[in-house]
Amino acid sequence: MDIGKILEEWSFDPLSVSARAIVGDDGLKKIQMRVDLGLIQMNYEGRPDGQRPSGFESYLDYYRSLATSKSDFTLNSRQTFDLRQEGMQYYHRYLSLHQLKDYKGVIRDTRHNLDILNLIANYAEAVENFSSQQHRPYVMMMNTSAKTMLKLEDNSKTEALSILRAGVRQIKHVYENILDDPQPDLSPEIYQLRELQHRITDDGVPSELPTIEKLEIELQMALLSENYEKAASLRDQIAQSSK
Repeated sequence: MDIGKILEEWSFDPLSVSARAIVGDDGLKKIQMRVDLGLIQMNYEGRPDGQRPSGFESYLDYYRSLATSKSDFTLNSRQTFDLRQEGMQYYHRYLSLHQLKDYKGVIRDTRHNLDILNLIANYAEAVENFSSQQHRPYVMMMNTSAKTMLKLEDNSKTEALSILRAGVRQIKHVYENILDDPQPDLSPEIYQLRELQHRITDDGVPSELPTIEKLEIELQMALLSENYEKAASLRDQIAQSSK
């Protein structure tokens, strides 16, 4: 069916993440994300696309079960691709949930993607593993940010700061020991967490990330996933918003 009317009623804003929660025709909660050429609709529970690979809730669960049952299990290139594609679905959902301030949902979905990266680290070939692990700092940053915001909602500033510091240490460890980057403090993920820490210690109310910082993170993810067309569009948006 033509979705033109829906798109007309929900205009696309290239400078922010646009997301909303709805109840689907099946009575289940859905998350919709507006993108430039349409919209993405995702189930709130389970895999965002609602599929059950080989009867399991996700490819993560399916391949994890194979790894448990087979002593010589390894992930082939197709299986690694399945996991990475699934990770992109969860990425779109947790990005939307963060915009909706559903931090428990963000924690759930980032944990799923971290488990995907752990499975790839243990069972995939070296080249595919290294390519995948470049996403780990970003997922960790979103996970840490969501946990921090939950603590702030409970007025637990001390615990929030403790979570932030631990997140920074863990991301630095990944950059130094997995990605072989000698300057982790220059990474956008650590920068974002330190900005959040600064707003907390200055008794400011943490707000959503500034638009240009969101775009820069999106650009990094587009480059890592080799989506160069999207990366070019994001560069144009960053240039426009910097004027």
